[in-house]
Amino acid sequence: MVRFAVALFFIIGFLQVAICQTGQIDSLKQLVHHAKNDQVKLNAILALCDEFQSLNRDTFDLYTIQAKKLAYKSGNERNINLAAIVVANNYYRWGWMDSAMAIITPVLLNSPVENIATHDIYFKAGRQKAIYFGSKSKYPEALEILYQLVSYGEKYHDTLAISSNMNTISSIELQRNQPKEGLKWCRKALTFTDKNKHFDAVRAAIYVNISEAFKLLNKQDSAISYSEKGVVLFRKGNNLMGLAQALQRQSDIFLMAKNVDKAANAMIEMIDVRKLLNDGEMWTDDNLSLINLYIEANEVEKAIDFCKKQLVSGNLYQRTDTARVFVNDIAQKLLYYEALARCYKIKGDQIAYQNMLEQIIQAKDSFYTVRSEKAIAEVQTKYDVEQKENTIMHQKVTIIQKNNQLLLALLIALVAAAFGWFLFRNYRRKQKLKVADAIGKEKSLSAQAVADAEENERQRIAADLHDNLGAYAASIASNLDIFNAGDFDDQHKTALQELNKNSQSIVSQLGDTIWALNRNNLTLTAISDRIKLFLNQLGKSHNTIEMIVIENINQDLELKSTHAFHLYRIIQEAVTNAVKHSRTDRLEVIFDENRGWKVEVKDFGKGTSGNSEGIKSEGNGLRNMRARAGMAGWNINWSGNNPSGTVVTICPEIN
Repeated sequence: MVRFAVALFFIIGFLQVAICQTGQIDSLKQLVHHAKNDQVKLNAILALCDEFQSLNRDTFDLYTIQAKKLAYKSGNERNINLAAIVVANNYYRWGWMDSAMAIITPVLLNSPVENIATHDIYFKAGRQKAIYFGSKSKYPEALEILYQLVSYGEKYHDTLAISSNMNTISSIELQRNQPKEGLKWCRKALTFTDKNKHFDAVRAAIYVNISEAFKLLNKQDSAISYSEKGVVLFRKGNNLMGLAQALQRQSDIFLMAKNVDKAANAMIEMIDVRKLLNDGEMWTDDNLSLINLYIEANEVEKAIDFCKKQLVSGNLYQRTDTARVFVNDIAQKLLYYEALARCYKIKGDQIAYQNMLEQIIQAKDSFYTVRSEKAIAEVQTKYDVEQKENTIMHQKVTIIQKNNQLLLALLIALVAAAFGWFLFRNYRRKQKLKVADAIGKEKSLSAQAVADAEENERQRIAADLHDNLGAYAASIASNLDIFNAGDFDDQHKTALQELNKNSQSIVSQLGDTIWALNRNNLTLTAISDRIKLFLNQLGKSHNTIEMIVIENINQDLELKSTHAFHLYRIIQEAVTNAVKHSRTDRLEVIFDENRGWKVEVKDFGKGTSGNSEGIKSEGNGLRNMRARAGMAGWNINWSGNNPSGTVVTICPEIN
């Protein structure tokens, strides 16, 4: 029972969709028996095996063998693939999930859904593979296949595939105790069905899943209503495995609603259905479940009567009533005896209870006697085998001992040599580590000393520039403002204006240098802000040009102060060139950061050139820009802007 428990749960979700009517199995068998040639017979057998959920397992075995034989005889690849699906389903019926998986996987790989000749095989094999994964509780693998099948079903407008696979997804959600999610998938599946008999089987499965969802949500009335709908459709379609699972669910729902009689009736019918399928190893457990149901419902008399009906012994080959099931196995009798003893104890019938205990003791004695005889035979056989193995082993040991004596001395010598080599190698490794550690510490101290010296020198230079040159330059600029241009002729006026302009430039450039030197690192945002000040100052002399800074900075990166100064000067030079030469009416400086950084200076004028001729004709400005970029390890290039103008791009080199 245990190995089928999970598999049976998925019968509702994974049932093969087929048009089943009363007598369908018998009709298909007749087609097989009256087939005129091998291909017609194979087609009839494949159609019959598609109804494997309603076939007796032994019957299914026989037709599986015939299907495989005829398929290989035909040499047709499609026939072989369809027969392989039959074999896999047969393994599934017997609970051999790994074997079923091994058979079905190549079929799926060799049957692409895009090929019209293998389209139906892909859907059938894919669905069965999902069945096997689900039966082994491998829900992620099953869901991956099911979602893909739903997607392909939508692509090829196969509403039957869509609805049945959506319902199977619902089964998994219910197994994961997610009734609301399961109910959602059931309702979606129903939208793809209609009242056509073609959809009866899938609608039956959907109704049973809906009833289970309502049961988990503690909505008994709705659960009972949908359970009845599902059972009716399964009976109509004659799908025995689906009907058995539906009845099992219905029994649970009735029991939850305290309707013991209906729960028992559903379970009894379920057991009868499973007997038709020849799933024999389930019967005793199902019977015991029914007995427990009676006991839990305080229907002890019914439990006793049911036990007595099951305890019928006889000759299997001389019975006249073929529907009667004999229980001759002592192990099975013990289970019913113990159940009866429990019932008599609950009832308070001490005499019957004592009698039953005596029967249990006698049965156990017989059982243990049989077991003991088997055990003795097994021990004897095991002893004989061990004796033979010991004789062989002794001969091998004698040979091995002679070889070992010869190899022992060599082995000791090798071990000693290896141990000595290990000690020597370990000693050398430790010495190398000590030397490397000392060198590393020395390098670290040297690097720190250099860094400290550079930092002190940088701060000293910044202070000197600010306190000395900065002060002098500011003083010169201030004193020049005293002179009245009206007191001089044109030549002296020009000289005075140039002197004033140069002194202001010195003050500005000293300010930029001190700004960079006063910090260890500068962020892109800080550089952008400095450029904004520069553009604001420059715009006073060029009010016809719109100058803007655009920041697309997600993570504010830091640059070393020297690199920040180089970047500032490059941007400053690019802006100056654009203002002087491009005749633009708009200028953009764009700071962009996305897994790195990039700065662009765009003008919309006639354009400038960054080639060798441009550098030669425009002096040292572009050459200096390239030199600064090279010192910082950056790329700089000039390109055309759309619709006109020039774009100067600065970014780190890509390693």
